[in-house]
Amino acid sequence: MRKHEQSRNHPDATTREKGFVQLSSETNSDSETLAATPKALKAAMDNANGRLAKNSNGGDIPDKKQFARTIGAVTSTNITFNNASGWYKIATVVMPQATSTAVIKLYGGAGFNVGFFEQAAISELVLRAGNGSPVGITATLWRRSPTSANEVAWVNTSGDNYDIYINIGQHAYWLIAQYDYTGNSNVTLYSIPEYSSVQPGNSTSGQTYTLFNSLMKPTAGDVGALPITGGQLNGPLGIGTDNALGGNSIVLGDNDTGFKQDGDGILGIYANNARVGYIDNSGLHLSVDVLTNGGIRAGDGKRLSLTSNNNSTMTATFNLWGDANRPTVIELDDDQGWHLYSQRNPDGSIVFTVNGDITANTLRAGGAIYHNNGDIFGSLWGNDWLSTWINNNLVLDVQLGAGTSVTTWNNAGSWPNTPGYVVTSVWKDNQGENIDGINYAPLQKRVGNQWYTVQGGTV
Repeated sequence: MRKHEQSRNHPDATTREKGFVQLSSETNSDSETLAATPKALKAAMDNANGRLAKNSNGGDIPDKKQFARTIGAVTSTNITFNNASGWYKIATVVMPQATSTAVIKLYGGAGFNVGFFEQAAISELVLRAGNGSPVGITATLWRRSPTSANEVAWVNTSGDNYDIYINIGQHAYWLIAQYDYTGNSNVTLYSIPEYSSVQPGNSTSGQTYTLFNSLMKPTAGDVGALPITGGQLNGPLGIGTDNALGGNSIVLGDNDTGFKQDGDGILGIYANNARVGYIDNSGLHLSVDVLTNGGIRAGDGKRLSLTSNNNSTMTATFNLWGDANRPTVIELDDDQGWHLYSQRNPDGSIVFTVNGDITANTLRAGGAIYHNNGDIFGSLWGNDWLSTWINNNLVLDVQLGAGTSVTTWNNAGSWPNTPGYVVTSVWKDNQGENIDGINYAPLQKRVGNQWYTVQGGTV
């Protein structure tokens, strides 16, 4: 047997038969006739120990951040802020100049309330290094919701190292944070950030931009528009067209028709680039005709109106004109001629003339009055009516008063020899030569309603 062992006359081992095998330290061979040495077994064990255990779910990865970057995954963690709104140091970053970019994205916002959809917010923070001249970084916060982070700031602690702060509202618990960065930089995110009620005094403020959406709608100021509550428009405005008037003007439909400021307190009115009038604090001034289907009314409360019922057979004109001989004439005309005018003469007197009849209940000329019944009142009649003066001063009627009969026969005397009495008749019988008697009566006049006996006539 010993002699057999020392000889080479023995079978090789196979997977089906016993035999002798050759040892090998190779770790990449697929031979089924070679036997592994302890060295080869050690290499295999070292290789196995360097691999991940599936049942550890990545817990045995020594550098998880680098592993995520190697496989192209985004690093994610949880962040919770305390119960106060304010500033939080969310991360520390290393940002070499001119070559570094970092991104931090937060999911969730301030508050836990059912139905407040804006609390499911998104905040995106982008950091980018400067070019070394000057040294520094740029931090921009992009907001999508009212409950997102509000502001961003940073503190340069040393060299390329920066502490990053954000301002966020109350109750921002358990947010999800994802971050990524270029290979030459680094981000360390804090799951429980340091809190400050105010922005750190030595920090530099970043820029916040709002990503407008159906929740975060822009204001008029955000997009350079005028708010419905009013605002200032700088430059000319064209409605439905461009503006050719320029300056502080508004055109409507036609590019040279509208309104324009022509000076302090002066609003010009333009039609086809021609100034047809203006408004200032003294009123409306027009250099063209005013055509209206309605009336023109002046006054506040009690008004003076100039109207037309549009049923006249002719057009009327109320005109002001004048010349050297007739300095001021206010005239009313129609298509057929003039009706009347009031004229101031060169000597300052005024004449009112009517081209036709005047019908009035009463006419006045100075202190005189002409009544529609023909009566006249004036100083000539003792500041009374003419009818009264006539009634009081003129004889309206004459009569003989009650008569008296006197027998004169065989009597001496003088009859009637009384003022105002006259003999009305005599009588005589057929005897003798003398009359027998006379009849006489007073002659009377009526002034007003009073009868007076005429005076005189006595001997």
